[in-house]
Amino acid sequence: MPKLKIVLINDDPERAKFIQASLIQHDFDVVASLLIKHLNINDLQQLHADVILLDMDHPHCDIIKSCVSQFDVPTVLFTKNSHTDTIKSAIEAGVTAYIVDKIDPAKLQNILEISIEQFKKHKKLLNDLAETKNKLADRKDIEKAKVLLIQMHGLAEEQAFNLLRKNAMSHRMTMGEMARRLLDAQTLLQSQFKE
Repeated sequence: MPKLKIVLINDDPERAKFIQASLIQHDFDVVASLLIKHLNINDLQQLHADVILLDMDHPHCDIIKSCVSQFDVPTVLFTKNSHTDTIKSAIEAGVTAYIVDKIDPAKLQNILEISIEQFKKHKKLLNDLAETKNKLADRKDIEKAKVLLIQMHGLAEEQAFNLLRKNAMSHRMTMGEMARRLLDAQTLLQSQFKE
């Protein structure tokens, strides 16, 4: 298994140096070690990491959100802060794992593997949810377009459906996209006649 590429983000310079050296000694590939006060979001975009390790005494939700939004990888937060509100805020900001402990390189591989699997599962759920929402939106728009065709042209429901499908296929688009085009055209025409 190839080494995981880690970006370490810390709020204490001395601890950052110690942790980085310890991670390297335990055969982790630390591609960057950054301090929060010198964190540049543009720098983050150019790093290619498998996981982000945040080591903060006082977790900052804006820092967490920045890391989560810039990297589409698991973000593991290590902190001494065990306040419920802080944990809740960090989870809402997008951390994959919240560990109330210091970084222990001897235990880190298991934590990272679990975090990566959890991250993949969460991403799959988000993708499945988005796909389901899109399918539902397509169905609603197709139904509206069918009703419009039935009202405008006196078609039967099956004829309206077949007409939508035929046009979608000939224009190489989904039926949902074709339905939205038809509905948008109707809205445009209605707005023109109102003026």
